[in-house]
Amino acid sequence: MAPEATEQPAVSKRRGRYANGLQRRDLFIDRAFEIFATHGFQRLSLRKIAEELGVSHAALSYHFPSKEDLLQAVFDRQAERDRPLLERSLSERGLLAALPELVRQNEAFPGLIQLDATMQAEAIRKDHPGHDFTHHRIDLFNADVRRELEREQEKGRLRADLDLDLTARQLTAMARGLQMQWLYDPTVDVAAHLDAFLAFLRA
Repeated sequence: MAPEATEQPAVSKRRGRYANGLQRRDLFIDRAFEIFATHGFQRLSLRKIAEELGVSHAALSYHFPSKEDLLQAVFDRQAERDRPLLERSLSERGLLAALPELVRQNEAFPGLIQLDATMQAEAIRKDHPGHDFTHHRIDLFNADVRRELEREQEKGRLRADLDLDLTARQLTAMARGLQMQWLYDPTVDVAAHLDAFLAFLRA
């Protein structure tokens, strides 16, 4: 019985350290979101981010070996939070009806829109460390929108004569371009402009 009595506290301690490690990692992600949104990506190093977080470089790099890893975690966290509402809205209403509403909801998180816009501007150069990451996110967004447009077309809600590849890219470019204008001028009604464009696409 003696070995069991000593092993259980050891296992409990390991589990406690693991849980504490996850909590600390979550805290890094939440606070890094604000840092990236404020300072952008290019001007930051992992060491600088650690300083902003008030932790050692070793403590941060234990969870995130590079700032690209940390940025990926930031975007993944936001996607996890948005996914249930996004999937339900698309399933119940479809892209044409849901997109303007989703854009309005995103305006409650201006830091996320600013971070996305900053990353796209900074990472245009192919030698930028975040170029491939940002390029992949743009391609993924286009592919997601195209898939949803295809579903709308199959349900008879989208014009049958549209080239879905062109339409998807036009729609994503419009959404991101309007959000950029909204960052400069919060009176720009992004959802209203999108809704007006979507009216031309409806069957």
